[in-house]
Amino acid sequence: MIKGNPCKVTEVSTAKPGKHGSAKVILKGKDIFTDKTYECTYHSGDMVDAPIVTRTDYTLCNIDEDYLHLLDGNGEMVEDVQLPEADHLSEIKKKIVEIFEEGKKEAIVSVISALGKNQVVDVREG
Repeated sequence: MIKGNPCKVTEVSTAKPGKHGSAKVILKGKDIFTDKTYECTYHSGDMVDAPIVTRTDYTLCNIDEDYLHLLDGNGEMVEDVQLPEADHLSEIKKKIVEIFEEGKKEAIVSVISALGKNQVVDVREG
């Protein structure tokens, strides 16, 4: 968690201890939902919160306006996941719609979940 956002750490650097105390750790990361970059500095002994992130693959059954109807591995429907709206996911959105409308192969959609949010991050043909 960097500044309250679930992030994938992209860079770690350290500053040596000086007259103001312990060494510092500088973290840079990208938000897993928005792709926005954040930077934060911690003392080397600080505890840092880490979000629990899960990645699940679903089979796409239907697209209802902007919501996806997904089938999980246990045969249960999930209907609260939206088509990705973020700019960095526009190609994935286009590919989901393209595979679904073509109708020849099933679409396997990968969804990450953290902090009560869901985000489509990948799609492939089944």
